[in-house]
Amino acid sequence: MTVGRIAGLIVVVAAAFAAAALLLPRSPDALRESIIALGVLGPAIAVAAWALLTPALFPGTVLAAAGGLAFGAVGGTALAIGGAILGGLMAFVLARTVARKPVERILLRSRRYRRLAGVLERRGFSAMLAARLMPGVPASWLHYAAGLSPVRIRAFTGAMAVGALLRTAPYALLGQGLGSGSTLTIAVAVTSIAIGALGASALLWRLRAAPAA
Repeated sequence: MTVGRIAGLIVVVAAAFAAAALLLPRSPDALRESIIALGVLGPAIAVAAWALLTPALFPGTVLAAAGGLAFGAVGGTALAIGGAILGGLMAFVLARTVARKPVERILLRSRRYRRLAGVLERRGFSAMLAARLMPGVPASWLHYAAGLSPVRIRAFTGAMAVGALLRTAPYALLGQGLGSGSTLTIAVAVTSIAIGALGASALLWRLRAAPAA
């Protein structure tokens, strides 16, 4: 990678951090108004913004809920899945390239990360999916941790796609359900989150039971 490209990536990431910290509202309702104000370009800009804001640690659940409020259940779900995958890949690639040293300095202080890195090396896809589905695990930091680990990008992308379907998209349904007052939509969203949590528990049990390679 040339010096110019590295500098360009650094500028993009710095701009994303600045936008997330200083400019964007943190509530789904306020974000919804910002998205709707963009008109027909709203969906495309929302996906691009998601890809840039994920490395800046902006919460994907807020983006998903705003997408559900703005575009409904179907459009919000599509936005959540596409945005979560692209954003995850952006953070993954940054951690593996230009941001590797600073990210590594932060994560290596964590005993939890060191344990996760060892599991990712042995059981890439399963470990990645279990961590992505587990409630309480910050997705943005998980993307960076995966980028530093030996997990292959194909396994990472597959785990992110399943995780986006079961963990991120439900918040788009939840946003749409709360906005419309649909108890059915809310129930579907909560059920999907619960299924993801149960799936994570099952995967963790298998990982712990499996012998080390």
